[in-house]
Amino acid sequence: DRSPSRGLGDVYKRQVFYDHIREAAEQSGQSMDEVFQKVESFGIKGIEIEDKVLMEEEEKIFKLLQNHDMEVSCIYGFFDYSHGNDLQRGFDLIDFADDHSIKKIMIIPGFLTDREWKLAFLRNRCVKKMITGLNILSKYAKDNGIQMVLEDFDDAPAYYKDAAGLKFFLAHVDGLKCAFDTGNFLYSEEDSFEVLPEFLGKIGHVHCKDRTFEVKKGETPKATVKGREMYSSPVGSGCIQMKEIVEKILASGYDDYFAIEHFGSCQQLQDIETSAAWLNQFKTGGCIDD
Repeated sequence: DRSPSRGLGDVYKRQVFYDHIREAAEQSGQSMDEVFQKVESFGIKGIEIEDKVLMEEEEKIFKLLQNHDMEVSCIYGFFDYSHGNDLQRGFDLIDFADDHSIKKIMIIPGFLTDREWKLAFLRNRCVKKMITGLNILSKYAKDNGIQMVLEDFDDAPAYYKDAAGLKFFLAHVDGLKCAFDTGNFLYSEEDSFEVLPEFLGKIGHVHCKDRTFEVKKGETPKATVKGREMYSSPVGSGCIQMKEIVEKILASGYDDYFAIEHFGSCQQLQDIETSAAWLNQFKTGGCIDD
């Protein structure tokens, strides 16, 4: 029996980004309900979704989730605490999560302009503002039983785009945990397997993002800081050491969601199925089921 859940028990759960499901429906011409049904059959139990989308389509999305025995595993949102001090939207996001029994949020706190990167006093001021905002929100989230996480965001304006920047935020925001994105360190030309030990014990969420340098027709690549063009890949099919990373994270005691992520794919439904099948190989002990 090679059913999706065999050998996994409740050690960890698989999720996928809601945007991938929506793109899969658009690409295949199927309804959202049909795609959700297939995604459910792959052994996927949760979705990760942007706050604005979930709040705008709340009734529709929660109905789909209820019909397919799935849940919102994490809500993420983009904020600008590097320049502003509007904490209310952050409080609103946490309240929304609390009202819907969603236990994890990821707040992207802001970005720096080219000028702010060049001038230390401006850069430091922006980083301090982001950390101040995140500390306030992290405490409020914790008081409501919600875990706040931050990922290695793969874009030049993000102070937390590499291991050093992300570690700085983890060290200065009380209660914040790492959303370890396996593919985003490559943007900064870092090896995610090599930097993983620096984050073990601090991981509160995992994005399983694989990448490839093989050209994929019809897909827009993302360039690394050295100009190498990366394309999306189903989990386990690209250049990232996914097997070793997943095994080490599971061995560390992590037992929460692993998110399937391949933004930009032109064949989302096929890639979701391939990614889920790869993740479904892991035994309860955290090793591949040969």
